[in-house]
Amino acid sequence: MDVTNLVSVFQHMLHELSIAFTQPTGETFRQLATGWVLTPGVGTVTGMIRTLGRLATKHWTVYQKFFYRAAWSLDMLSDLLLRRLVGPLLGQDICLAIDDTTCGPRGKHVALAGWFKDASSHAQGPVIHWAHNWVIGAIIVRVPKFPLLRLALPVLFALHRKRPDCDTKHPYATLPQQARQLVCRLAQTFPQRRIFTAMDGLYATRHFFGNLPENVVGISRLRKNASLRQWPVPPTKAAGGPKRQRGDRLPGLAELTRQVKDWKTVRLNKQGRKVRRRIHGFTCQWYHVCRSKPVRVVIVQDPSGKEDDLHVVCTDVSIPDKIIVQQFYDRWGVEECIQEGKQQMGMERTRGWCVKTVSRQAPLAMLLASLVKLWYVQHAAGHPLAQPRPLPWYPQKTAVSFRDMLAALRKVLWQDCALFNSHKRWKLNQLPDALTYALCEAA
Repeated sequence: MDVTNLVSVFQHMLHELSIAFTQPTGETFRQLATGWVLTPGVGTVTGMIRTLGRLATKHWTVYQKFFYRAAWSLDMLSDLLLRRLVGPLLGQDICLAIDDTTCGPRGKHVALAGWFKDASSHAQGPVIHWAHNWVIGAIIVRVPKFPLLRLALPVLFALHRKRPDCDTKHPYATLPQQARQLVCRLAQTFPQRRIFTAMDGLYATRHFFGNLPENVVGISRLRKNASLRQWPVPPTKAAGGPKRQRGDRLPGLAELTRQVKDWKTVRLNKQGRKVRRRIHGFTCQWYHVCRSKPVRVVIVQDPSGKEDDLHVVCTDVSIPDKIIVQQFYDRWGVEECIQEGKQQMGMERTRGWCVKTVSRQAPLAMLLASLVKLWYVQHAAGHPLAQPRPLPWYPQKTAVSFRDMLAALRKVLWQDCALFNSHKRWKLNQLPDALTYALCEAA
């Protein structure tokens, strides 16, 4: 496959998503997507236009209106990405990781912004800043070509609104409630598949775990102060009395961990490396969150003692303990894709301020990151031009990072532009200007 074919594959992926738009808006989307990929770290529309140069065939106001006026749906765009591009990679079991992140806009008049707590830690306490708060769902895929690569594809998005910003069309919802809405959307898209949903302890609430769809399995970190109870529930002491709903109270998690004698040693994949862990699982009742439904709790210990004990809860007691822990370890992929969206795709550098713009620009940056990953692992991984450069100070590097994938796509796009314009001297002079601007922006 030559450079032209690699570019054609990427353009075909954009055409697959263009069904979400009208024909003129679809052309605008394809041009903006190409300019977004080629512009290093800049999420501004004017930066994309300057990088495209003569490839931007429309007036600059048309590209601005794409975000704040054009009639298209982010949910429909996400659904197309799921069904047409991500779906063929999925098996019978789907792994979904959910987390939230803040994106700090500039300006106090930016729509739907507020004071939110950032997930980053600080020596003097929590970090509170003026930002948007996004709930993001990423599909976790392991590709046979890269056995240790955990591919995180962000596909589901929900913007958290403060109460003053809510209305009848957008009623107030907590973060766990918004996460549940995303999971229900995915369950409706793939009703015949089992969905493992892994998340942090913030989402382990009654609003999320209390009423999940039948084909969804919830997996989360268990809070240290969780009140666990015995399962099965002992029978009532008085004959003819009401049936007991809650079992006897179990000791705290620290005491339960100390009482464990029969550990099982397993090998798991964690952040691109193989690790050994000792695990012990038991079925119990978490009445405060799941009511009468039993849950499976798995205690995870590091044999070396370097990491703290981990307690993971799962809503399906039939899932093996090793799979439960592996699904929770894979949840870290959503953290990585958030970092990639912010540092590489300009998710935090958008300059929109009206409601439609802020609701579209940041998710579009994440969707394009998913496209870059899909393009690389499916079509470009074996091409010589797409291989990362060997680094003398990093000889042990074996995995391909998202930055390598993005650099490979930029490389073939620029080479295709040079080949396409080489026989047109009047256009060839425009290419160095656009390339020079992109290089200066990356500096």
